[in-house]
Amino acid sequence: MDTDRPTEDATDLFVAELQRHRQQVFAFIFSLLPRRADAEDVFQRTCETLWRKFDTWDRRSSFRTWACGYAWRQVANFGRIAGRDRLWLDDDLLGRVAEERTVDLDRHEARLAALNTCIDTLGDHERRLLDSIYRDKQPMKDVAQRMGRAVQTLYNQLNLIRRKLHQCVRLRTGTSGGQA
Repeated sequence: MDTDRPTEDATDLFVAELQRHRQQVFAFIFSLLPRRADAEDVFQRTCETLWRKFDTWDRRSSFRTWACGYAWRQVANFGRIAGRDRLWLDDDLLGRVAEERTVDLDRHEARLAALNTCIDTLGDHERRLLDSIYRDKQPMKDVAQRMGRAVQTLYNQLNLIRRKLHQCVRLRTGTSGGQA
């Protein structure tokens, strides 16, 4: 039996975690690299590394944080290679930028969790309106017609819902002003 291959359960877990955090890890990489094509190459290398190193992930810790650590190493390695041809940030500065991006991802994750909780506190009518406009991407005039309301009335209701959600997220995350 080949002991270097992850078990089927580990493979399923890796795929699920990578799928769950894929956009955040790619966004982290892309925030450190100026060109999308470079970010895609580094993301691919990062995924390969994550797969090889998956057995080192402590499942009690955040997969995203662990993955971003390997992503940062791949970005730095890419920078050393690319730095021969073009202007590149030194490793210390790149590390500080990467730290800030990780903190930004944590804040974003906290705000998103708060938003989902706040949406759960809305009434059925408010949630249906949000779903129609944002999830289903229906035109406002179609939603208004279906609900038997004036378009402007729904815009006004939507504005009130946004304010309510903004305030709720601010309270849940402990942020002020425009950070929520």
